[in-house]
Amino acid sequence: MVEPLPIVSPVEALRFFRAKGLAGSFAWQDVWNGEHARAFTVAKVMSRDLLEDIRAALDEAIAGGQTLETFRANLRPTLEAKGWWGRKPMRDPETGELKNVQLGSPRRLKTIFEVNMRSAYAAGRWERIERNKKAFPYLRYMHSLKMENARPQHVAWHGTIRPVDDDWWDTHYGPCGWGCACTAQPVNQRVMERRGWAITEQPVAFPKRQYVNPRTGEVSAIEQGISPGFNFNIGKAYLDPLAPSHMPGLPIEGDATAAAGDVEAGIDAFLSVFGIKDGKARIVHDRDGFPLAIGRGWFRTGNGRHRLPAAPAELARAAQAIARPTSSRWTWVRDASGRARLTRRYVRREEGATTIAEVSGAGWRFVSHRARAA
Repeated sequence: MVEPLPIVSPVEALRFFRAKGLAGSFAWQDVWNGEHARAFTVAKVMSRDLLEDIRAALDEAIAGGQTLETFRANLRPTLEAKGWWGRKPMRDPETGELKNVQLGSPRRLKTIFEVNMRSAYAAGRWERIERNKKAFPYLRYMHSLKMENARPQHVAWHGTIRPVDDDWWDTHYGPCGWGCACTAQPVNQRVMERRGWAITEQPVAFPKRQYVNPRTGEVSAIEQGISPGFNFNIGKAYLDPLAPSHMPGLPIEGDATAAAGDVEAGIDAFLSVFGIKDGKARIVHDRDGFPLAIGRGWFRTGNGRHRLPAAPAELARAAQAIARPTSSRWTWVRDASGRARLTRRYVRREEGATTIAEVSGAGWRFVSHRARAA
């Protein structure tokens, strides 16, 4: 029998779930892949109050360990009272077309419940996997034997063992599709020797098919057995934040141009404030206990390169504001598209200077104000 390993608590799943902002969407493809680690969305829910209702019900379900039946019974009366139930005409904001669409139903509530619960626990589990990978450096793909009508590919992957840092987990860390309950079991060399297991040199691979997101036009090559929209690692997306986004409202001071060596040195200096010396993303809890995923992804541009958003001195002030703020709180901030994002705001005052840093699913930004000499 495999020795007991750390499990994910509802608290870890809630950290992931509560860190999300809100995103209205008409189709499930509107919020794509890793965006789900940053935004809570439900297809055909365009109003903020409805999203808040559904998110609150899921929050309660995760925190209280509710069953699907309890979740349905608690949420259905609210949705019916607000008219989000059954089939109704709705205009697609992308095309302007009026469509007869399915809103709330027992089946849809089951999908909403299962996808969000499994994703929250998967993200929390990956945080634990990263934290314990020195002790348990391998993962074993686990297909749920309780699943009916199991995908043959998932059955074939069952028992696959690869290192935690292997790229295979970028696309094969469950859930890997609608209704998928597959997961990954952390193991070490001692466990593998005891069970007669070995690292899988060549995991079973199936042909890839091209999928075009009808909402964005994005083209993906997805292995058979993995559903479109699930071909990413929700835990890694949570740990690897989006590149800095200069959201409107506060100017960025400093010179954003620098030599490659200076850029890397500036990034390393910023990360060292949080005890990050290997360059890899890690979870850092702020002074109030809120988890932040900090890594080099904070400095990654759209073309995959790194850049400094300001001069090193200003960047150092931003790191200190996040690590050791005078005050911190939640606030809602509108991004460039006008979408409201739940944002963590840090303020640090020292030596005649005030630095404000904001972190959200859209990225991060900061500004330093220095008092003028009298």
